[in-house]
Amino acid sequence: MTLREKQSLFLKNFALLILWAFEQGYEVTAGELLRTDQQHAWNIAHGKSKADRSKHQDKLAGDLNLFIGGKYVTDSTAHAPLGKYWKSLHPQNRWGGDFKGFVDGNHYEML
Repeated sequence: MTLREKQSLFLKNFALLILWAFEQGYEVTAGELLRTDQQHAWNIAHGKSKADRSKHQDKLAGDLNLFIGGKYVTDSTAHAPLGKYWKSLHPQNRWGGDFKGFVDGNHYEML
């Protein structure tokens, strides 16, 4: 699969995740999708990332801001149902709530 084909599949799955979230009664807004090399370097320098290269740089990751009952929720466990659904969409989908050491519950990516 080419990178462009994978990007297209990722975005389709991300759209399905967003629709599923709303169907379950969640409200989400878009977080970061594309990350420039400069932004990634800044994130590393400021402890916001530990990855040598982010999937955001390859357009294979997206962050969702989650709202429950109108309140912004940052706890990764609140994203767990979304993470489970995300992983069910494709075997290469990974959820940031499963990361070790640098848990990132609002992060959804494709390998």
